[in-house]
Amino acid sequence: MSSDRSQPAPLDAVSPVHVWIERVFREHYAELCTFVAGVIGSDDGAEDVVHDVFLSIWRAPDRWMEAGDALRPMLYVAVRNRALDVLRWRRVRERYVERMAHAVAPGPAGPDEVLAQREIERAFDAAVEGLSAREREIYLLHRMEGLTYREVAERLGISVKTVEVQMGRALKKLRAELAGLLEEEGLPPSRAGPAP
Repeated sequence: MSSDRSQPAPLDAVSPVHVWIERVFREHYAELCTFVAGVIGSDDGAEDVVHDVFLSIWRAPDRWMEAGDALRPMLYVAVRNRALDVLRWRRVRERYVERMAHAVAPGPAGPDEVLAQREIERAFDAAVEGLSAREREIYLLHRMEGLTYREVAERLGISVKTVEVQMGRALKKLRAELAGLLEEEGLPPSRAGPAP
């Protein structure tokens, strides 16, 4: 077995882990999909959630294999939590779209407005580039790709607390960097692209 825990060891067809995961998948997949569909209101979304949970199990099967009788409740908790993440992201996205719809000025933008918007976008891009590599990576995964803090932590192999701290630092730096420019232009932060 590889000493690199960030990548799961390849499973061959006769691996006991492979056999166990396949059995658990066959036994619980349909019921978990039905449960999640009731939570999020989408069959396709439910399948995505359940697949994500089984991918997590495949990446770190030890804790799951040792669960014994607690396996079924653990699966339900895992898919429920992932489904709630999906719902939270959906709400955030809807609020953002609504905010953007209200932020757009009626009528065509004049050359001055277009120029000001481009200047703000350049300043925003420069501010993001000015973040440390880790802060920038976490900010982009969370704000641009829409990953939850937990998903960012899993992807980067760090703790959720580290994600929270780095995201807080990134937002503080971006607000400080962009505050003057936005006030000069008389624009709310939402006009400068995704809110920092």
